[in-house]
Amino acid sequence: MGAINFLKEKMFYIVFTLIFLSSYAGLYHREMFLSLKWTLPVALFMMLFQPMVFMNIRKAFTTRTEIKTKYLVALTAFYLLLFPALTWLLLKFWLAVIPGIDPRLLAGIVLISLAPLPSSAPAFTNLAGGKFQLTLVGVIWTFLLSLFVMPIYARFILHTLIKVPMWLLLKSLVLYIIAPLAAGQLTKYAILNWKSEEALMKLKEPLVGLSLLGMYWMIIVVFGINGKMIAERPEIIIVGALIMNAYFIARAAIAYFTGKALGFPLEQNISLVYSTGSNMTLATAMAIGTFGPLAAVGTALGGPFSDMILMILFVKLFAILRARRIYVETNIPTGDER
Repeated sequence: MGAINFLKEKMFYIVFTLIFLSSYAGLYHREMFLSLKWTLPVALFMMLFQPMVFMNIRKAFTTRTEIKTKYLVALTAFYLLLFPALTWLLLKFWLAVIPGIDPRLLAGIVLISLAPLPSSAPAFTNLAGGKFQLTLVGVIWTFLLSLFVMPIYARFILHTLIKVPMWLLLKSLVLYIIAPLAAGQLTKYAILNWKSEEALMKLKEPLVGLSLLGMYWMIIVVFGINGKMIAERPEIIIVGALIMNAYFIARAAIAYFTGKALGFPLEQNISLVYSTGSNMTLATAMAIGTFGPLAAVGTALGGPFSDMILMILFVKLFAILRARRIYVETNIPTGDER
């Protein structure tokens, strides 16, 4: 499994290397990348299959605590009300800053802004010292909410800018979210019934590798197709990345202060902050299926160019906050010292 560990550990560097190389190659060989466009649905299925196999919807909601209830209420308000409102404002800001931008790219921006939590969020929560299980519940819950949020709000927000075929959005929802979920869950239950849980767990690493290969291939094809556009308008990438970083920082800040207002301990508040990220895989699947490869450049601006970077930086930030809390707690004067 050394190769899979390498693909995971060096993901940040691999992604940006592939973006640069494929964009450069796309300047001279765009027709070749266009001929590979048919492989994108396969790559997207490869990306989605692993998290769908290991998604345990029933287990996530079997235990109830006061903090979990508050967390789910806050998360529901974020994804049904706050984030769609922020996405509408984000779209207006994009149009003001970069007038004349292709609406298909903006469609990708909107979809990743409405997307559920990424499957990597619990792992980053754990690295940051938060409650892994709480964020895992958030991944599953926002995935269920996304079945409504993504098609309905995308249509509402984008309808004045670009034709949004509702049937195509729903078709993408079925093909790239519901079908992989059904296939993943059927695979899981088949293995559990015919083999064992141990046999299922042995599949985890190979399926992670399959998911990573699918993501890397998708990046190669998408940025190869759009390399010429990126070279002609590099400000879209530079300014766009800055805008999306500011957007996701605002979401995280709102979550952090909401958690403090709800009385969350730091560990649970870390979980709430990591519950403001976006699933680039699902957003890209719906973007490509509905609006084409250019929309995937928009989802990438909200993925590796911003959300992924911030998730890494938040690990460092929360390490500082936890160290400060420990220092304060260990230096509180006792009754005799006062």
